[in-house]
Amino acid sequence: RSIGRKARAALEELLDEPVYVELWVKVRPDWRDKERDLREFGYL
Repeated sequence: RSIGRKARAALEELLDEPVYVELWVKVRPDWRDKERDLREFGYL
């Protein structure tokens, strides 16, 4: 949620008008158990 709020605030400041931001989150199965995924996401 905070990502959406921050993105909306930045866009509204840039465009000087209200905007609507819709976000989708895609999750890889078992990403917490895969070292490669953890490295790619910046956790290692």
